[in-house]
Amino acid sequence: MAWNRERSGSQLRRWANPMTWWSYLEMDLETLLMMMKGSLPSTIVIAISQSTAIADVTTTTGYLAALIAVSAQCLQPRAKFIKVMFFCLLSLCVTASITCLAIYSAVKSRHPGNNEQPDQYDSNASAVAAIWLFVMIWVGNALRAWRMPELQDPIVTSSIFALVALTRAGNWTRVEDGLDYVVRLIKTFLIGFAIPTGVSLFVLPRTCRQGVFKDTRTFVHETNAVLQALADFVSTASRSSFLTRQKTHLASEENAPEDGTQTPTDFGFAKARSRLSKASDTLNALDAKLQASLKYSRNEVVWGKLSAADLDEMSMLLRGVLIPLSGMSLLPDIVSSFTEAESELRPTNGLQNDATTDIQAPIDAGIINALSSCLEDTKSLVSAGLQYLLLNLELIESGASEKVDADPEVGTAHTVSVELDPSSPDFLSAFRSKTEELSVKKQGLRVDTFLVKSSTSTSQDMGSDGASETEPEIDRDMVIQQDFLLVLYLFSLQAMVLEATFSLISFAKRKIDDGTMKQSRLTTPASIPTRRSDASSSSQKKTLPSLGDQQDAPREVQGLEVVDLLHLKPANFLERSSKWFRLISHLIGSDLSMFGLRVAAASLSIGIVAFLNQTHDFFIRQRGVWATIVVVIGMSPTSGQSFFGFFARIMATIVSVALSLIAWYVVVGKTPGVIILLYLANIVEFYTYMKKPKLFGPSIIAIVTLNIIIAYELQVKKLGVEVAESNGQPYYPIYQFGPYKLAAVAVGCAVSFFWTIFPYPITAKSNVPRLAGASLFNIARFYSAMHTTVNSWIHGDQGAPDLRNTDVHLRDILRDLYKQELLVLNSLRMHTHFATYEPPIGGKFPVAIYARLTTGMQRIMTIISLMAHIAQNMPPPSLRQSDDAAGPSETSSHPLAVAWASTESQFQSTTSLICHLASSLTHNKPLPPFLTVSESFPLMRYLHKTKSDLLRMQNSCNPAYTAFVALELLRTVLSLELQKQLDDIRLLVGEIAFNT
Repeated sequence: MAWNRERSGSQLRRWANPMTWWSYLEMDLETLLMMMKGSLPSTIVIAISQSTAIADVTTTTGYLAALIAVSAQCLQPRAKFIKVMFFCLLSLCVTASITCLAIYSAVKSRHPGNNEQPDQYDSNASAVAAIWLFVMIWVGNALRAWRMPELQDPIVTSSIFALVALTRAGNWTRVEDGLDYVVRLIKTFLIGFAIPTGVSLFVLPRTCRQGVFKDTRTFVHETNAVLQALADFVSTASRSSFLTRQKTHLASEENAPEDGTQTPTDFGFAKARSRLSKASDTLNALDAKLQASLKYSRNEVVWGKLSAADLDEMSMLLRGVLIPLSGMSLLPDIVSSFTEAESELRPTNGLQNDATTDIQAPIDAGIINALSSCLEDTKSLVSAGLQYLLLNLELIESGASEKVDADPEVGTAHTVSVELDPSSPDFLSAFRSKTEELSVKKQGLRVDTFLVKSSTSTSQDMGSDGASETEPEIDRDMVIQQDFLLVLYLFSLQAMVLEATFSLISFAKRKIDDGTMKQSRLTTPASIPTRRSDASSSSQKKTLPSLGDQQDAPREVQGLEVVDLLHLKPANFLERSSKWFRLISHLIGSDLSMFGLRVAAASLSIGIVAFLNQTHDFFIRQRGVWATIVVVIGMSPTSGQSFFGFFARIMATIVSVALSLIAWYVVVGKTPGVIILLYLANIVEFYTYMKKPKLFGPSIIAIVTLNIIIAYELQVKKLGVEVAESNGQPYYPIYQFGPYKLAAVAVGCAVSFFWTIFPYPITAKSNVPRLAGASLFNIARFYSAMHTTVNSWIHGDQGAPDLRNTDVHLRDILRDLYKQELLVLNSLRMHTHFATYEPPIGGKFPVAIYARLTTGMQRIMTIISLMAHIAQNMPPPSLRQSDDAAGPSETSSHPLAVAWASTESQFQSTTSLICHLASSLTHNKPLPPFLTVSESFPLMRYLHKTKSDLLRMQNSCNPAYTAFVALELLRTVLSLELQKQLDDIRLLVGEIAFNT
């Protein structure tokens, strides 16, 4: 008992410690400051509303200024905030103009007999106002769905403006009354926009480049984490005979324990693999975030040292580190793919015996130990190089850099220990010297001698047993050669990581030498020298083929130009002019229009109460407009999001009502105390806004509800009950007004959820196959561009005078496709996540299958981007690296070109296969029969068949040869990944079967 009391007391003291909560909530100083900054606008708006000057301007609409102040989202980076604020002001002007026109037409449509008393209801005016409101919300929210990140806030605020104004339009008997109300609303909204603008620009201002710099520092940290995880994985693999299990352990699954238990070594192996996968995923997600930050930093006016062009160049160089690192992180997946393929095709004639295992194990241990040593060296060099980048670009303080000493056990007898100090002026030459030493060390490992001995010993054993030198022997040699391929693959990627790191170091050194880092300067969008290249990239992006463009492009068939399934090419003026009717019908029937239509229908489901004679007074008195505002704010494109957000928004509103009651009654309604406690309550609610991005919608609803309740009560206290009730809405004390707001949120969420699933659901489930198909189609284009790049690499620059321009064009296309694929995959993951919250009507959603598909697509994108990166950055096979090295020369490049041409049909079949998979998923159609993937190692098979000298082990020191090996290995892994995609998609859509 005493021990239990002591333990409970210790736990209580632990949780009473503020630092425990600080760590548990994952807080840091920057997050706390941003929470405090985000709480300022609405608090300031409510505080200044207590001034008579402001209260006389806004009167009964002042509480809406707090709503607009929250919707403006002052925590966005400056460039993005200004851009969004511009659209907010533009949409406010357009909406106010259209609202004035709607009020004018509504007043003019009134029956003459209903103009005797002010604020008298008229059915004609109400009908006209309802039509205007429906169309405005429909069109506005269609635009909102078109450009969700930039038009989300502008369209929401403009919809609120229209709802507040036009729900009263049926009662105005004079146009002047309506226009006066519109002017008052405009002033209220402008106050709500002005305060967040001042807070964003002058209180702890954030620029987009600050986000870029923060992401760069995090990128460096995560790069070190990936390298450490990879080193730990290889070290664990050496203890678990990683490469041996590839050929023996999994091939003898029948001897495995039936209960499926794992040994401690197996558990450590799986844990190391999981840690490596998570680190790699984090690094790739960070790259996507970095690219998003760069988009707005290009249009930013900022005082600093690095220009937007410098940031673009740095991001490209960082991606040069990311791509080979992602390829190195594929090592477990590559070996697993080979293992699965071999387990299906393993020989059953007793070739894999205990003698083979005994021969292979020491070879694998020696290879893994060498890999582990080289990875440790690479990690130290990359860490030092990236520290040099951060230090010299002033992204970290000078005291944060660390010295990296060369391990004396790492070098060979011919190397000299070099101290890598990022603050040293000779760091560049020291880094290059160290990388050359590491290269010499790799050449001294001579892993191919181990492989040759193993192959020779195996052949002798087979000969002594009387085995025939036929196909099984060839398969055996290929299995042994996989060790060699994996080692060359990892060595080549290590070299690429080091070379990319050296490029980053050279970039930082160049910025110092040319005086960029000596002083700060004003950088404006007009002075960015990359605008021309951006325009070029944009024009190239427009030329990228898309499925819709190809469907609309005329195709000549037997003298007739066919546009699509139902139309020939327009032949006269009437046919060409009538094409616009087709565009209008397509626009109205688009998904964007359907979303806008649903929001309009949901809003009018509640708003219709304001336009009926029997209920319009009830709508005004009970503040029904707030429920319509909740609909506009909370309407989501899919039912998964709405179903999840339905309960989240209600729970968030309950918390807000509780906080508002606490803030009011703790100080007994005293205005100064209420404002102070309101600010503290806002800080609490901004925690979810900052730390839980998936709860963005509920957090906004919660913050808005809290500020609306307090703003209304203080507004009544300032104006008096009589003035506050002059707009037809009775006064409610806070203990009644808070529950009214909660009921309004519940009604608004329920209506928005209903209209998300009616008349047919726009579910996350229905969007997942479409997004998966779009991702695969984009991968097909990505694969085609990569194939062209590799083809140019193999043939070199002979006979291609404009190849340099072609390479630049291909780089731009590959970069654009890479960014598009990142966006599609992120959207696919989001919709798959929300699909889990949808009710399993008719059966559960196959989350596991789509999760495998998404992971495989990410892996395929990494493989293709790595293949393109190798072809763009490695020397072509026709170049001899040194006079000593025996490598593919001009005499040996011809057989490689011939071998490449011999596999052209496989490229075509692979492209066709990916397009078939994309089309089947998009349109929910069964796959054609007999679809197959390309064979493994096609070039090596051809060269082995022709007995080409390209496959000699002596070529392993040539970078061009290692690049060729890496490309061939990745090409095989790509085929294995596509086989997994084919199997999973065949499970989802089926396959056409001709039953005879």
